[in-house]
Amino acid sequence: MSKDKRAPGRLTNIILIYRMMFTYWHYMLSGFVAMLLFALFSGASVTLVIPLFDYVFNPNKVNLLYHNLPDFLGALGHLVGNFISGSGGFWAATHNYSQFWTQLQALMLNTDSLVLLYTLCVVIFVIILLKNGFFFLQKVLFTQLRGRTIRDVRNYMFSRYLNQSLEFFSHNRIGDAIVRMINDVDIVSDQLISSMFDALREAATLIVFARIAFLLNPKLFLYSIFVLPLFSLTISFLGKKIKKYSQRIQEQLSILFSTVEEVLNSIKIVQAFRKETSEINNFCEINNRHFHLWSRSQNYGALNPPVAEINSVITGVVVILIGGGMILKPGSNFSLGDFTAFLFALFSMLHPLKVITQVYTDIKKALVSLDRIALVLNHSSDIVDKPDAVNKTTFDKELRFEQVGFYYKPGKPVLQGFDLTISKGMKIAFVGSSGGGKTTLANLLNRLYEVKEGRITMDGIDIRDIKLDDYRQLFGVVTQDSVLFTKTISANIAYGSNAAVSAEQVQQAAIVANADEFIQQLSHKYDEKLGNKANDLSGGQRQRLCIARAVVSDPPILILDEATSALDTDSERKVQDAINEATRNRTVIIIAHRLSSVINADAIVVLEKGRIVGYGTHEELLQTCARYQYLYRMQSDQQN
Repeated sequence: MSKDKRAPGRLTNIILIYRMMFTYWHYMLSGFVAMLLFALFSGASVTLVIPLFDYVFNPNKVNLLYHNLPDFLGALGHLVGNFISGSGGFWAATHNYSQFWTQLQALMLNTDSLVLLYTLCVVIFVIILLKNGFFFLQKVLFTQLRGRTIRDVRNYMFSRYLNQSLEFFSHNRIGDAIVRMINDVDIVSDQLISSMFDALREAATLIVFARIAFLLNPKLFLYSIFVLPLFSLTISFLGKKIKKYSQRIQEQLSILFSTVEEVLNSIKIVQAFRKETSEINNFCEINNRHFHLWSRSQNYGALNPPVAEINSVITGVVVILIGGGMILKPGSNFSLGDFTAFLFALFSMLHPLKVITQVYTDIKKALVSLDRIALVLNHSSDIVDKPDAVNKTTFDKELRFEQVGFYYKPGKPVLQGFDLTISKGMKIAFVGSSGGGKTTLANLLNRLYEVKEGRITMDGIDIRDIKLDDYRQLFGVVTQDSVLFTKTISANIAYGSNAAVSAEQVQQAAIVANADEFIQQLSHKYDEKLGNKANDLSGGQRQRLCIARAVVSDPPILILDEATSALDTDSERKVQDAINEATRNRTVIIIAHRLSSVINADAIVVLEKGRIVGYGTHEELLQTCARYQYLYRMQSDQQN
């Protein structure tokens, strides 16, 4: 997809995704609460190591006051109540925990070790249960948040694609759209949104454990983190490499998908010219390039765990050497329980740290996909309603081209200074050589493209000033390609109306299109489901269904773009009968290659290189227009 010159910055793209996420703020808030509780209970489970080592397995207890569980719990409750009331309330007491810890230590020294052991085992079990319960809860909540956000992103992207002009699709391949909607969105889901929540959870856990380690021994804690800057620089280098290859991988994947889409859609031509081997070799070459890029990215990603592991070992060795020396030092207040809890806290920090560094590389990769998604989300269609667009639901007088100019590529005009008036009720045909601008005129008239110069008016109103939904409802379109969907026949016909249509209206449209006769012979009649591209029907049958779809909403204007050019003689006759019936009492614009199908038109416009070189009835043009005479003579010779 070509990049928009006004493409917003990366921060804007991130804000766009998270703004969609904030729609489900209640999931986010509940998830954050569960996340914080998980981190707090994780920290609490580590601190229970201290009383286990220092007060349960302590052989020096001499003054035991509490020999059973009720006595101990009563004393503990009395201690907590006195501490809270003496501190001036619960919140004030939370800031004076050192005094509470001193009193609790004294209580545990006066308690029977077996009673204390049973109590601690129950508390540890409850805390671990709560910790894992909150872990599961935050996972469920954030999964809902992520899933709903990604669902909305895909819905929004699909609506963006459907509202682009034909000019957009002439510059962008369908395979690339599939990669962006499926693969890129999955990467953003897994590596940006999910990784962000994982990082926040691990960061909260890291802060809790860091706080515990710092309180236990500030000096040892500061020694243990001196290796982190070097570790962070290494991860940053790996992240940049992964991001570079991720961008190339996604671009190559778009080429891969586009190649598959193009070849499979053209399988008849591929097989007819025996190009299977050539296409397989081409696909293998593209796929091989994708593999090499992917493998390099994976190799850089594989360095992440070893680097994190080496950092963990270095940190552990430093802490054990320094901490062990502190314990063995005579007169040290740093007990075995304190050191054990410190080690638990410190090594509990290493896993969150590894997760956060892995998230960093994931986010680097995801930002590439986010940029690709944002190009679609932020790409406004060339054809949109003006703020002051008017409603118009009827065609009353005329359509007029006024000095219309158009080009697909600058410097290569398709239409130049084109002027024409089409009155209501008129049947007008456009003929001429391929590339003369016939189909372009129909697409401009139906506002599938916007004019580059001049304007087109309906009843004196510039069509760009009319609401697009209202304007296009005034047209029924039948193209050369009989495009039908894998739906029932009834659904395909009803597709031509935005309003609900009854079964009677569907059948009446089919009767007008001369399609009811073959529909009634099908096993499920109007409920017959069509196969891929409706290949289970003949070309003439498909085209008659397209005519029924075009007239089901009873539009006042009908555009027939080479509607019979791809049909055999018998099918053309049946379709032409359907067209004659469908065009009664309507304004009809016919794009035709075969002159035999337009000789009864009220007016025929002969186009050559985007300009009108002849205008009149069939008989008039045979007398006045050399180009028309040449086309008529050529087709007459071919028929003979």
